[in-house]
Amino acid sequence: MHINNFPYEVLSQILETATKLNERDGATFTFGLSQAPLPLQKVPLQRYVRGPVPPDMLKWDATASIRLVCWTWHEWALNYALKDVYIRRWRGSERWAELSQKREKYNIYELIENPSGVAVYRDPFCSLNRTVKLLSDYPSVAAKIRRMWFNGFYVSETDQQIFRALRSCVNLTSVSLPWTTLRHLSAAEWGQLLLCNGTPLQSLELLAVDLTAAQVKDPKNQVDMRPLASGTVDFSRLRKLKIFGNSAFMPIDDQDLQAISRTATRLEEFHLTCLSTISIDGVMAIVKSSRSTLRVLEHSPRSNDGFWHPHPGSLSDSEHICTVLTSCPRLQTVSLSVPSMCSALFANEKVRWEGDCQVRAARLCGHEDGRSNIGAQETLQQLLQQARRLASARARSYMPKDLFVELFFADFIFEPHISSVHGDFQIAELASGGAWPTSRTLSRKGPYGTTGLYGKDEEGLFERVDEAEFLDGVRKNWLSISA
Repeated sequence: MHINNFPYEVLSQILETATKLNERDGATFTFGLSQAPLPLQKVPLQRYVRGPVPPDMLKWDATASIRLVCWTWHEWALNYALKDVYIRRWRGSERWAELSQKREKYNIYELIENPSGVAVYRDPFCSLNRTVKLLSDYPSVAAKIRRMWFNGFYVSETDQQIFRALRSCVNLTSVSLPWTTLRHLSAAEWGQLLLCNGTPLQSLELLAVDLTAAQVKDPKNQVDMRPLASGTVDFSRLRKLKIFGNSAFMPIDDQDLQAISRTATRLEEFHLTCLSTISIDGVMAIVKSSRSTLRVLEHSPRSNDGFWHPHPGSLSDSEHICTVLTSCPRLQTVSLSVPSMCSALFANEKVRWEGDCQVRAARLCGHEDGRSNIGAQETLQQLLQQARRLASARARSYMPKDLFVELFFADFIFEPHISSVHGDFQIAELASGGAWPTSRTLSRKGPYGTTGLYGKDEEGLFERVDEAEFLDGVRKNWLSISA
């Protein structure tokens, strides 16, 4: 029986096993030389490993021999290798002429004892331009791409090239784009991108970075087409929206999210990370528009400078954010930065929350003045108790789920499920004359992570105390919960 007469599932499994073996035995690292020799200079060169070969290139190399066998194997190899495509900007602006572009010859390069070479200029946008041409010339190849990721292209010229590449991918379901496409592409182009010529886009990721001074000053990059202001841009079929990174150049703000929320009514995942230009107003606009479908909510506006979180802002309306969040019937994963929190956040025991639940708050509800008074202490205690009750209710539910709550407030980390508080208690120890705390252990947690350090440049270790002892220290004014 000829191998091609096997059921396609069996043939696919055989070819995939062969591909995995080729990946294992092929070149998995790229090489380079230490520096470029200048004219009339003899500089000793040293070979070094630049880094691992990206997964998409590994797949392409591993299927090279399979593509040459027959048409059936060729089509399988293209589907396997082109399902995910990553387009990166050339970072070095030069390459070594001695090093072959064919990675299968790297084993020979490793044997060279005295490497030599010269610097040759390479177009940083070469990979993007070649991809655009390839997909335009061969639509059947473009039709096999399901996910595309672009990294390093943030100017108006490259945004147009990115759109030309995506226009050919009729079966695209997921794409990662630079945030500048929200400014440099028109409403008609965004409408076509979201529909992908009939196949709706399901996942959209936007990456924001700081541009160079020359790129910021370039008039071509300062153009804002305002596509979100048009009613033709429809996000209703989008299932995942992720925005990460930070930039001060035409940044994504609350108005952008409010415009997206008008049609983004069926999102299942919403991620917002390391972006300080969006407040809780923009986040809640998305949450309320996709309230019935949202499963994952991540709002972590971390700054790039250590672990400090910018203030999440405040809601412009009178809605209680704690009750809005608990009214999302399908919400399971929560990591959120809010202006204030209280026990109402964990009062609805019918929620589906599970796993790690992190909430970062600037204030306690009803105590927005930030004062550490008796009322604030009672509110905090009720919040911790209610979080424990919710975790217990989830563990006893019809389909038991583990829920681990972490609350970040007033420079302390609270873990209600184990009645622990992590923080820097040196000032409290001095205020109590060394009488407090009576029992403490070292903590591996930082204010917003597990670093063990308070910040990037500080070396004060966090310590762990029992929740009851912490609240006792607050009542005796040795500790302050004002934020």
